Amino acid sequence: MASILQNQSPILRFYSSKNIVGFACYETTCKAFFGPIGVSDNCRGLKIGKALLISALQGLKEMGYAYAIIGGPEDAVGFYEKTVNAIIIPGSVPGIYKDII
Repeated sequence: MASILQNQSPILRFYSSKNIVGFACYETTCKAFFGPIGVSDNCRGLKIGKALLISALQGLKEMGYAYAIIGGPEDAVGFYEKTVNAIIIPGSVPGIYKDII
């Protein structure tokens, strides 16, 4: 049986047979920011990423945010566009990391 667990820090974990097969973070790098997210290669395509993303965005909504910023989505823009109708903000790269990269 799989489940999503959340503790006091906003990091979600998806377990299957007592193994972590996916994770998603929010509000960890900056306020209103989502990410990073990851799903084990052998569990991709099972909608675990979608469940984690939606759960994390719901968590941000419950914190009072009307919008969320997805940090560093370059490799997964299509996933975010398809899953939550995300849009790219022109000129937003490198964003909060401009002074450290």
